[in-house]
Amino acid sequence: MVKQLLIAGAGIGGMAAALACARSGWTVRMFERASILSEVGAGIQIGPNVTRLLHSWGLQKALAAVAAFPQHLYVRDALTARGLGNLTLGTAMQQYYGAPYATLHRADLLALLYTAVRQTSTQLQLNYGLQQFSQNPSGVTARGTGVEEVSGDALVGADGLWSPVREWLLRDGPPRTTGHLAYRALVRQTDLPQSLRSQQVTAWLGPNLHVVQYPVCGGDWPNVVVIVHGHLPLHQARLEHWDHSANAADLRASLAGVCAPLQDLVQAVNAWRLWVLCDRPPMSGAYQQAQGRVALL
Repeated sequence: MVKQLLIAGAGIGGMAAALACARSGWTVRMFERASILSEVGAGIQIGPNVTRLLHSWGLQKALAAVAAFPQHLYVRDALTARGLGNLTLGTAMQQYYGAPYATLHRADLLALLYTAVRQTSTQLQLNYGLQQFSQNPSGVTARGTGVEEVSGDALVGADGLWSPVREWLLRDGPPRTTGHLAYRALVRQTDLPQSLRSQQVTAWLGPNLHVVQYPVCGGDWPNVVVIVHGHLPLHQARLEHWDHSANAADLRASLAGVCAPLQDLVQAVNAWRLWVLCDRPPMSGAYQQAQGRVALL
């Protein structure tokens, strides 16, 4: 008998879960509260454990078309630019682990997963946010923003940090702010001075801050992320919405005193987006990850 899986959330995690389970013989129904599929954010780094899985799903060519494959990860002092460490990636990592380390835009990763999911029998319903569920020994029933009630053999909550499924399952309240702000930007390599262009990963470490830059979109665009201590005013901090316009002057003030190469990089970027970083307290144990027929991703 074919089992039916319900998935709340059609982001990267939900899409990956849908593809894996559909390939294993499950019938999958996925529910996304947004009216369109989109991926908030910019870059993502994926290690060989992830790329190996994507390759096994037949996505090697699709990944190679949109990802960059840096050869090195450099760690530098944000105040002096002194090198602190170097991790060899590229061919050496592929030979050791059997799969490469890659960097890419989150929207590109979501798109290639969605393309693969569409080739399965998975059903995706947009503009449908799950609001409540119940379970018994034989299955799960969920109700969303529509009047339709849906049933399945199991439910996976892949609905992000602000997961309603987690709230219903664990009753542990909303996420909390960490006291950090993330400034993110994408800029074309060709719009940067030659000295600032890079196909490698660089992490800059400094007091109360760190900066990470790496290529995405096949190497054509660097993704730059600056993490600093700070808070948004309450009237601006719509925490459940990650993407805020950013004041570049505030960012530059936070980076006063960093080395010239890092100052030059930040000055070369005109448009920044701002995220208030949030997290949740750790779970008490693995038993909280899944209860009965409901699991959290």
